[in-house]
Amino acid sequence: MKHLLWAIMLLCGVGIHAQKTISGTITDTKGVPLPFVNIIFVGTTTGTTTDTNGKYQIKVPRNDGILEFSVLGFETKAISIQNKDIIDVQLAESSKQLDEVVLTALGLKRETKELGYVIQSLDAQGVTEVKSVNFLDNLTGKLAGVTINQGATGVGSSSKITIRGEASFSNNNPLFVVDGVPINNNSIFNFTNEAAAGFQEIDFGNGAMEVNPDDIAEVSVLKGPSAAALYGTRASNGVIVVETKSGSKSKGLGIDYNTSFFVDTAFQLPDFQNEYGQGNSGQFEYVDGLGGGINDNITYSWGPRLDAGNLIAQFDSPVTLPDGSVVRGGDTSVYTGLPITPTPFVSNPNNLKDFYKTGTTFINNLAISSGFDKGNFRLSFTDLRSESIIPGVNLDRQTVATRLRFEPNKRLGVNTTINYVNSQSDNRPSNGYGSENVNYSLVAWGPRSLNINSLRDYWQPGLDGVQQYSFNYTFFDNPFFILNENRNSFNRDRLFGNISATYNIADGFTATLRSGMDYSSEVRQLRRAFSSNRFRNGGYAEHDVRFREINTDFLLNYSKTIGEFEMDISAGGNRLDQFA
Repeated sequence: MKHLLWAIMLLCGVGIHAQKTISGTITDTKGVPLPFVNIIFVGTTTGTTTDTNGKYQIKVPRNDGILEFSVLGFETKAISIQNKDIIDVQLAESSKQLDEVVLTALGLKRETKELGYVIQSLDAQGVTEVKSVNFLDNLTGKLAGVTINQGATGVGSSSKITIRGEASFSNNNPLFVVDGVPINNNSIFNFTNEAAAGFQEIDFGNGAMEVNPDDIAEVSVLKGPSAAALYGTRASNGVIVVETKSGSKSKGLGIDYNTSFFVDTAFQLPDFQNEYGQGNSGQFEYVDGLGGGINDNITYSWGPRLDAGNLIAQFDSPVTLPDGSVVRGGDTSVYTGLPITPTPFVSNPNNLKDFYKTGTTFINNLAISSGFDKGNFRLSFTDLRSESIIPGVNLDRQTVATRLRFEPNKRLGVNTTINYVNSQSDNRPSNGYGSENVNYSLVAWGPRSLNINSLRDYWQPGLDGVQQYSFNYTFFDNPFFILNENRNSFNRDRLFGNISATYNIADGFTATLRSGMDYSSEVRQLRRAFSSNRFRNGGYAEHDVRFREINTDFLLNYSKTIGEFEMDISAGGNRLDQFA
């Protein structure tokens, strides 16, 4: 019995050339191992955390650079790797952390020592030091106990985040709260009835990816049952609290502009064998890609030996028509019964490398802020344009964010935050097991004799829009046909924000009324061309997807110092209205 060996592709930035592994143990000054210490290779998204015994192992892209070690309650330490393989570190306790003020999920500022749950914070620099299309990916390796798995379909795909591991077999997503108001972070896939109709699963991204990193002032992670009590069962997996940037406190107009450019490439591809080509039991001959030849309906690479001087009929071998014109062996709808001229049966070790292209991402951000006598404001615009390493896959996103604080008198303060996001893509790749997933078709099943460049002209002569040209008509589609003709596009408008008013009733006694909304409206179009493996006569689906959530909070807070004791009492209520 023959077994198929599955290969896994690792995709990462083009700037990585060679990796080395560094390991070690992190302890406090007394030699006690420290678990969940964040270790990050400065200037990249490469990071890890220590285990429960304080041990870690990290792969770094080069022999020089800086490793940064940080954990709540201890001083951050940066160490040059200097060609070292083992780096043990001692971290000293931080007195600064004891009095640190953080923003809780309800928007109240508290000292960390007063909280009954664990909280970690990351400032704006930590979030935007290395940018990415999905805001969640910026947090990789920077927060202890937080695991982030990037999406499998490249740019614009969902990233999964868990806090302190998996808690259930289904939903393990933490609750996201922006400026005190929950937002939707569900992963957005196509509907189950679409899958039943033949469409494979499509990842349209997750909600949190539309939070703009350039507008973030601080990110905090709340852990533990006490944190969950703030928002009930919705927060049972933890809470990610995001506070956005506010306007300048000083008068005068401030203008900030930044631009970023990234290049991505397929860094590490599977190490395939290139000794045997398409076929089975050492035999292969192409006739129609449907089983009419010798093993031409399967794509195993157990066929004849490659680069051995064999001449074999293949899908891209020439066929001479009666009028003298020449077509390809795979142009089976153009000719009948004519012989295919055998051609050299050779290896194509770079067929995957030739398929993927260089991906690019441009991010431009412009922010204007100012302060005035009774408040301040900030207005920003961000334009993101990203092209995937998968040909034809892209994501464009434009974000407008504004934040205004107004204090008409000493007792009343009004805050408002509004974020508008438009996201669109001409094509989102299908994922999962099946012919619509190009990665699956090529990585798991692509024969080693396959010349990927022969597939770029994906229509059979004279049959444009009617019949595709491919290497196999039994199970698979031409990958370029999939990406150019079987497109999954979407256009999503999203508006989220809140308005709040805080009134100082008496010394230390305040009342806050806040209402926030997260609304999105999206149009998806799924197109399938004639001759598709799953849609022989073509297919089309269109959906109008809408989501709305409104949270209204009322909060009373009383603070008083009695001798050496500080007392804080909060009480309030929340009304949630959700429509999907």
